Amino acid sequence: MASFSTINESQADNIFKFQDYHLKVTPDPNHDYPASLKNSAVPLVIDNGSCFCRAGWATDASPRLTFRNVIAKQRGKKDWEAQVGNDISNIEVVRWLLKTQFDHDVVTQYDSQELIFDHLFSHLGINTEGAIHHPIVLTETACNPNYCRQLMSELLFECYHVPKIAYGVDSLFSYYYRFPDAAISDGLVLSSGYQTTHILPIVQGRIDAQYCKRINVGGCQATGFLHRLLQLKYPAHFAAVNLSRAEELMNEHTYMATDYGAEVDRWMGAEYYNKNAHKIQLPYTPLPGWSSAEDGKKERRQQQIKRLQEVNAKRRQERLASDQEKLQQLKSVLELQEEDDDESFLKAVEEMGYTSAEELVIAINKLSASIQRVKDKIQGIQTGQENVPQVEQQKSFSLLSIPDEQLTEEQLEQKKRQRVLKNLQDSRLRAKQTHEDCKELMDEGLKLLEENKEDAFQAWVERVRKIRQELVDSRSQRQELKSELTKRRSMASQQRMRTIAQLAQEKSGKKGKEDTFGMNDEDWDVYKEINKDGGDSDSEAEQEKLSELEQILRDFDPKFEKQTSPQPAYRMTFDLAEYYQVHLGVERIRAPEVMFQPSLIGLHHAGLAETLQYVLSKYDSKMQDRLVQRIYLTGGNMSYPNLQQRLETELLAMRPFQSTFQVFKADKPSLDAWNGAKKWAQDANQIASGFVTKAEYEEKGGEYLKEHVASNLFTSTPSMTR
Repeated sequence: MASFSTINESQADNIFKFQDYHLKVTPDPNHDYPASLKNSAVPLVIDNGSCFCRAGWATDASPRLTFRNVIAKQRGKKDWEAQVGNDISNIEVVRWLLKTQFDHDVVTQYDSQELIFDHLFSHLGINTEGAIHHPIVLTETACNPNYCRQLMSELLFECYHVPKIAYGVDSLFSYYYRFPDAAISDGLVLSSGYQTTHILPIVQGRIDAQYCKRINVGGCQATGFLHRLLQLKYPAHFAAVNLSRAEELMNEHTYMATDYGAEVDRWMGAEYYNKNAHKIQLPYTPLPGWSSAEDGKKERRQQQIKRLQEVNAKRRQERLASDQEKLQQLKSVLELQEEDDDESFLKAVEEMGYTSAEELVIAINKLSASIQRVKDKIQGIQTGQENVPQVEQQKSFSLLSIPDEQLTEEQLEQKKRQRVLKNLQDSRLRAKQTHEDCKELMDEGLKLLEENKEDAFQAWVERVRKIRQELVDSRSQRQELKSELTKRRSMASQQRMRTIAQLAQEKSGKKGKEDTFGMNDEDWDVYKEINKDGGDSDSEAEQEKLSELEQILRDFDPKFEKQTSPQPAYRMTFDLAEYYQVHLGVERIRAPEVMFQPSLIGLHHAGLAETLQYVLSKYDSKMQDRLVQRIYLTGGNMSYPNLQQRLETELLAMRPFQSTFQVFKADKPSLDAWNGAKKWAQDANQIASGFVTKAEYEEKGGEYLKEHVASNLFTSTPSMTR
């Protein structure tokens, strides 16, 4: 299996995408075969794994060829050329045509193995006629049957005419690569590949075949289990979740639970699930009208700009209609003067908020100019007067600054009138200023949107929200004060009553006497009668400004609309992308767990920990102590995160109290077998004693094997003679 990548738990909330590695394979290149190789006896190292085949020269730093060890061949069609490994562009399309030379991890189909060798030798560039003039170092499974080795030797010696062959166990080559003293040491090798898992005791540098154990569970079974789990969980995506994608999920998103039962309990909690579940996005084709997240964001931005432009245009139209109506009213009042109806004219002028005919004429001229500017803006005409500031005509209120004692009765009446008119003018000025400020804010926001200045636009939205919040806080404080004033015993009410008492005392001229106002319930009734509204002084201008700001935020900030608008109890939504998502929760630990609990997939086998304990039980306590000091994990299916910790937990439970053990893991579990075979092929001492020559093959038979540090033990097949 491909090596696993460690998953960072902080990324669990992210949405992952399928990489679809099975669609990104490239055909194996045809390498050169230089004279320096052709004229030398450099060994060819082949790791013939049940999942991947790796091949290269003993002088290479890494394998030149790595391809899946399968063949796609059309049944019943001899003229159909077989495809091998990386030549299969999409393995899912031809999965029903796939063939392999393996039965579990034992080679049994030698016609398929011959096709693999043909592919391998041709892509390495070997072009010698009728023979391979290089020694071959080839891996085989632990305790490989003699008959299978005999057929392999026959194929290589008789068909390819190789000069000599050395066989070795892949996991023992990895052990030899990791530990320099492998030839004299004791240990336990735990190897798990695509089809099987092996436990191999090493005693004094040699495999103890008597107590080797094989479990028929590997990466293939775990991947198939995950595939079935996902198809049951997502029946609507039955075809989309194929075996290749299930294998990708195994390699990228699963891990081994150190305590399976406790981990399953944690996965039952919603908080743990939301934090650690991985969401994987399946590819999908958006329906007409649907778009991707980025395209949707741009489209929504354009729609927002268009909508705001339409809102502005609508408001201009409404303002134009309102101004035209007001202009018509002012002109109607002015017509009364032309009809010599002075009394009706003056009364109408007062009702409109003006003091004289001159003010009325000025207001009519200003309103006419404003209407013309709005019309020009609607039509897209720049008049040149838009940026000219309009000066509010200041009215004369001379009597307001003169004390009442210096005025006659008639002047006092005029002063009251001027005070009312001044309040009206101030109110209009504040309202106008508020409207202009809000209009400038809206124009600024619309400009930032049109220029696509995202950061500046967000800062602008925050500024508008801050201005609104200040107004809301101010109103809230006044509401609190109003509420306090309606409570008799509150500090605000007591202070208010004292002020009234002082005013009453000063008014009556009774100074120096004790202040007892507010001590009796009758005084409280007097206070409530004096101040019925409890001090409510919210200004209309402030309310208008708040309404304008909230309207701007509703137009520009969707979050504000969601926060302030009541949400319906039930809302029907459908996210197409979310529908095409696969959630990996407890499946992240269930699939790898089959290595320790094969019963999860219906196999009546002991798991890795139980089998390991059984193997150790075959040795005495001293030998057990020696073996557990070097427990070595190798093979592609040993790459799950936390696997080493899980095995240490299991060993802690099965070993005697306070006994010691050590667990080591291959640096590159999938590649170290080839590296170990290459290292062995470069060792002159091993080469001299480990290769079987063609003469020895012809003399002793194809099953013959020379033992070495990484080989199986050779036991000749008993003869059938009587």
